[in-house]
Amino acid sequence: MKQWTNEERYRTYQESDKKELQALHETIAASRWREDYHVQPVTGLMNDPNGFSYFNGKWQLFYQWFPFGPVHGMKHWYRVSSEDLVNWKNEGLALKPELLSENYGCYSGSALVQDDDLYLAYTGNSKDYELKRHPYQLLAKMDKEGRITKLPKPIIYPQTGYTEHQRDPKLFEYKGRYYILLGAQNEEKKGVFLIFESNDVEYGWQLKGELKVRGYESFGYMVECPDIEKVGDKWLLLFSPQGLEAEGDRFQQKFNNVYFIGDLDLENLEFIPDGPFEELDCGFDFYAAQCANQNVFENAAVMCGWFSCADYTCPPTEEQGWAHLMSLPRILTIEDGKLMQRPAPDMKKLEGEVLFKAENGTITADKLHGLMPRTAIIHLENPSLQSTELSLYSKNGRRGFEISYDRNAKVLTVDRSALNHQINEEFGAVRRIALENGLTSLDVYVDRSSVEIFVNNGEKVVSARVFPEADERILRMGGKDINLSIYSPLKSVEDNFII
Repeated sequence: MKQWTNEERYRTYQESDKKELQALHETIAASRWREDYHVQPVTGLMNDPNGFSYFNGKWQLFYQWFPFGPVHGMKHWYRVSSEDLVNWKNEGLALKPELLSENYGCYSGSALVQDDDLYLAYTGNSKDYELKRHPYQLLAKMDKEGRITKLPKPIIYPQTGYTEHQRDPKLFEYKGRYYILLGAQNEEKKGVFLIFESNDVEYGWQLKGELKVRGYESFGYMVECPDIEKVGDKWLLLFSPQGLEAEGDRFQQKFNNVYFIGDLDLENLEFIPDGPFEELDCGFDFYAAQCANQNVFENAAVMCGWFSCADYTCPPTEEQGWAHLMSLPRILTIEDGKLMQRPAPDMKKLEGEVLFKAENGTITADKLHGLMPRTAIIHLENPSLQSTELSLYSKNGRRGFEISYDRNAKVLTVDRSALNHQINEEFGAVRRIALENGLTSLDVYVDRSSVEIFVNNGEKVVSARVFPEADERILRMGGKDINLSIYSPLKSVEDNFII
């Protein structure tokens, strides 16, 4: 694996680099791990979703991007768009570091639609000649032609009383005023939320103080990617705390993405949770989720996450020159006090040829003959009173990527430990998810190097990267009286080169 120097990592894209990146794209586009229906980097590495929004008749999604290779380096923003949250089109470079206040990268941020402009708030990662970091909160805006202009000066400067870790502004409007929710670390090295307020998106931002969560003093040693959304008559507070300790089978990732459901009291700078925080995703690879600024879905939020985690590696694709994905967009609702996460409704349009079907345990169609396709959409309903098992990518009688349910314990287990390619093993290869009311359904989205499992119509979600080799090709199923459908998905994500 190539060793990257600091000079190579902190390189900003120039027009003269276009041919180099086009050659990189041609190489990685041939990768057997490139996805059919997940957003992936045009070149190099992607991480956090940024600026997610519905603007000018389309969904706009930006992502953190290092163009030149599969490592974290000088962060740019790249833009993709969609009309339905399913079919995604590459639009090109959106932000690159040009100002002194962002001389070491355009870090993560959010979006707010205002009339004919899409405002983009983000963190400028700036370092001085001694390489000391100075975080600035910056603002840009995109017009309906896709032209982006930056405000030349920061809208928020580094705050005293906190370390250099101040980042990931969530820009939102509430009762006619504008707010920014910012992740930060205080001088005691604890993760906290900061709230800023203004009458104008572009000017006049003032620190109101820390947003406290009733019953909690802080969260780990740093809060990243905070997000707050009104869903129905409740508020949803999402964030990625670093330094959170595992609790039994929960919070097993190195860094986790969690949420509270509750009420927001901005006058008193307090979030009042209805209960403890919960995992947003119970799987192996999910972080930095962001909800879209949108008015398409009422009483719901639309969310997308980074299909990886900070400090994780992905050797199968890194060896080919690229790294990481975006999750499928999810529609979030709160039902009977519980968060439900479901794929976008138009994902049904991706269900192509029927490859397998069983009704009440009786096979009515089978074009697979026991072989696992590279991509699939799988729906399982009516699991039997006995235990249920679905094993993808098995090899010579060995387990593959195994999804199993124990009826007596009411526990769903997802196990990728038998696959040839193991990644980030120090954070476990098995996830166990307790289901209070048992298992009623599974919707499994299998792409060329990923699996996303929606449990019980969105009660829980499990995300996992997988890298099956040619000899891992057996599909095994077990369970009586099940209804099981397997479809061949249509391709919905462009993998063309646009800068």
